[in-house]
Amino acid sequence: MKLKHLAFAVAAMSAGFAAQAAGTVNIGGVAHNVVYLSGASAPDNFLADIAEGMMTGVTHYTASNYKAFAGSANGIPGVANGTKVLFIKRSAGGSAFGVGPVARAQRVKTIDVNNCTSGAGTKASPFSCAIVGADPGEVGHELTTNAGLVPDLGVSDVEPALFLEPYNTENDTAALSSAETARLSATPINQLMMGLVATKTVPASTYLSRSTYGAMLSNQIQTWDQVDPSLSGDVVVCRRVEGSGTQTSYNWFFNNFPCSATGSTEPARMTDSYGWKESGSGTAADPYIINPAAGYTVIENSSSGNVRSCLQAADNGTDYTFTSWDPEEQKNNTFKVTFSESGPVKAIGVLSLDSYTSSTATGDFSFRHLDGAGEYLYDAATKTLSSSAGATGIAPSKANLIAGKYDFVVELSMQNRNVAVSNEQGDNVPAIAGVQSAFAAEFAKRAGSPQFTGNFENTGTQVSTPEAFASLPQFWAGLTNGSGSDVNGSGVRFADLYVSKFTRTANTCSPLKYVGN
Repeated sequence: MKLKHLAFAVAAMSAGFAAQAAGTVNIGGVAHNVVYLSGASAPDNFLADIAEGMMTGVTHYTASNYKAFAGSANGIPGVANGTKVLFIKRSAGGSAFGVGPVARAQRVKTIDVNNCTSGAGTKASPFSCAIVGADPGEVGHELTTNAGLVPDLGVSDVEPALFLEPYNTENDTAALSSAETARLSATPINQLMMGLVATKTVPASTYLSRSTYGAMLSNQIQTWDQVDPSLSGDVVVCRRVEGSGTQTSYNWFFNNFPCSATGSTEPARMTDSYGWKESGSGTAADPYIINPAAGYTVIENSSSGNVRSCLQAADNGTDYTFTSWDPEEQKNNTFKVTFSESGPVKAIGVLSLDSYTSSTATGDFSFRHLDGAGEYLYDAATKTLSSSAGATGIAPSKANLIAGKYDFVVELSMQNRNVAVSNEQGDNVPAIAGVQSAFAAEFAKRAGSPQFTGNFENTGTQVSTPEAFASLPQFWAGLTNGSGSDVNGSGVRFADLYVSKFTRTANTCSPLKYVGN
């Protein structure tokens, strides 16, 4: 495959190992160089494939929202083959943990690969391990005994500059200062579509425009008859928590935040729910009750999986219990949404398109056309997506993404520290360099390649959601196969199948710019 120069900031440093102060972890008495990537879950579908392509003899580890891979480096420019590497990916907390802790060099929770209770260490049966350490804001985080690790690099659905107060920081924490943001070198990796999503209780014939969908997200439209006079019932919103990269993407597209300081609208919070805290105390045994039968309801979910569960419960009319940040009490509490009192309701959600396979698996929600009517449906048997009969508007299809017709698209961002930073434990954490730098540069190149955004010449395990992504034109224009051809057997250019013709050049507030491929 033909690759243009990838301007990943850490790549230039991969040759200079003299100042390296890398962290190591002993596994079976053997020291492994730790590469810790924290943040968005978007790359998780192809983590194992990339790890097995960059290392030999890989041992697989897992914990809830964590994955790790230990092996010997192989084919990583700047790293001697055979160098022992432990690659850790944290998805807990989403994009926010790919920005703040990286810039501030904060210790965060991590997987403990030396404390595992089951599994065989294979891709099919990874070792199941414990989680250690404390996150910022948790009791004991500031102590030198905190067993967490400082992330070497982060990944987020959008670039770090968008994680601003008051809507885009996690747990109502302070945003990075301009000086802290300047510590990060960020580069776009690939494109990811976001989507309009609704439960099956919302008819496929319902016209959903950008303005009406945004108004429902913002507490401006509270009942479905305001969307379509033939519909009834109160609006339910299954959104993400603040600080989520997916939620940040929606705040940009529908609320114009933070791109416009004066023209943005406020996204609705759980506290806007009419049935907010009808009873309960917020504990697991006695959760706070949110009653959707009372009217307009907003539910803040800590992961995309939770959003899917929220949509499923809304569509089925079954109760939904979850734990999330309580903006009123400034701590995590447990909540129960009593959908059983109202029965199935019509809900919308906040999800990226890489959830399209789950829409078929549960059958409770679907992605919808933008500025039109119709569902965009996944066929699990053929692994293809298509629009429902009579659909109008713009489908969230890969073809429309590549052609620049569907503009609810963000660019996955990877970032690393470019200066040394001292944290609250007194650690003097250097800028990324050495093995970590070289590994990061190669990972970024592969994560943005058509092999993982479209299964182009992918001889390993197939990426499960390739239709949600596209490679960036500034890196992958003129795509060729292993034989040097730029067209397939039907004469269609590979670039027209896998590479976007437009980019935001790592600036979400910028309109899509035509680059071509």
